[in-house]
Amino acid sequence: MKKIEIFVGSDSAFEKIVPKSARNLSEMAAKLDDGNKKMDVFVNIPGQPEPKPKKKKKPRVQDFVIHADEYCSVQEHVIINFINFIFQMSITNMYIQNPPKNIREQIYRTFDKSIIHETQQPYLEVSKEMIQTFNSQYSERVIGQERAKKKLLQAIYPLVDGKQSKPVVILLYGDSGLGKTESAQYMAELMGGKLLRKQFSMYQNNESANYIFGGRYNEKSFAQDLLARETNVLLFDEFDKALSVFHSAFYQLFDEGIYEDHNYKVVVNKAIIVCTSNYKTIDEIKEHLGLPIYNRFDSIIKFDDLPDMAKEKIAEREIERLKKDYDIEDRELFDKIKEGAVTQSNAREIKHLIKETFSLVALKKICGETEI
Repeated sequence: MKKIEIFVGSDSAFEKIVPKSARNLSEMAAKLDDGNKKMDVFVNIPGQPEPKPKKKKKPRVQDFVIHADEYCSVQEHVIINFINFIFQMSITNMYIQNPPKNIREQIYRTFDKSIIHETQQPYLEVSKEMIQTFNSQYSERVIGQERAKKKLLQAIYPLVDGKQSKPVVILLYGDSGLGKTESAQYMAELMGGKLLRKQFSMYQNNESANYIFGGRYNEKSFAQDLLARETNVLLFDEFDKALSVFHSAFYQLFDEGIYEDHNYKVVVNKAIIVCTSNYKTIDEIKEHLGLPIYNRFDSIIKFDDLPDMAKEKIAEREIERLKKDYDIEDRELFDKIKEGAVTQSNAREIKHLIKETFSLVALKKICGETEI
């Protein structure tokens, strides 16, 4: 072995550093497994020399690549006895993405450290320019939440230019459809790309424990998804809906930026962690989430109910976005929709109202007034 590259980061970033003609873990595990199943039968003929089994040649692999999602596709013994597995091949260079603790320990225990190179994907940090852009353009993305915008800016400022390495952990609360999720998505865009979004309403049974705390190597886990994130913005949507027993898994992540389960350890520095909930008051949050997790939020920000002007603006924007698709140009209809928008509770309801109205108008054009 001449070189071992350990890469910690997303799939897209890993693909940029690996050779295109490399052999991967799944392919070679299947090939070696097939070879081990084959048996040579020897017959000892009296008076003839005893036959000797032929020594099997190791397959030569110039570049051996292990993608993070392949740990789930091979038998567990490949992970547990990783060094024995790779010694069945003659490998020149090995590229490995987000290895479990077990594999990492075996590599450092077996090989000379001079051939091991470890790379952490760099993530964009909060900068003064990002703060300025967020301040000037946020209201174009999220309408009617000026107070929340100021609170968000205050919350993320400690991360500017690397002043603080611990993640900033923010809880956004208020009714659904007010812009909480959109706020996190916008921050992710400014920080370089795709948001890591986890829907915590799905974690309401004991089967979710393996995902949160780590199970077998062939089971997906939260730590794996965290390692493969594309940006340093994380969204824990409907955080209040998960079983409270899972909250303890996030104490160290919120406090120190470290998440560790049975198989993986993840360091999450200088990140923005956004949790959302539909609670109405601070007292409600304290009562249902409990103080141990409540006290770990750096900022708790309420998203206010939308004023009528904000509802009208959301309606205007949605009408402008959809009218060409539906081939509708009716100012009287648009005014009626804006009047109806004021009676809705949030942006999601307003968008549904407009889409349903436009669909009905379009259907009447096709089928005739009396048929609908």
